[in-house]
Amino acid sequence: MAKQSANPQDSSASRLEKILAYMSAGLIGTSVLAMLATLIIAATESANPEVGSSVLPPFLVFYPQFGLAAGALCIVSLVITSVRRRSRENK
Repeated sequence: MAKQSANPQDSSASRLEKILAYMSAGLIGTSVLAMLATLIIAATESANPEVGSSVLPPFLVFYPQFGLAAGALCIVSLVITSVRRRSRENK
């Protein structure tokens, strides 16, 4: 049977865990929005007869690559800090 904490405040998530959770959600969410914006811009500009005439802003092109990777790293670090905190609480 798991040890029951006498104080429920001890089992709450730390400030670092909350920051990592919000950062990962923000990075992944904005990356998805940037991908959708890129698709919409490419779809609306495809009606032009000139092939390859649209130039996307570099931010929309490169942000999803780095944003998704940074969001994944935040999730991994969130899992690591959560496991460490829970193992410390169970000792």
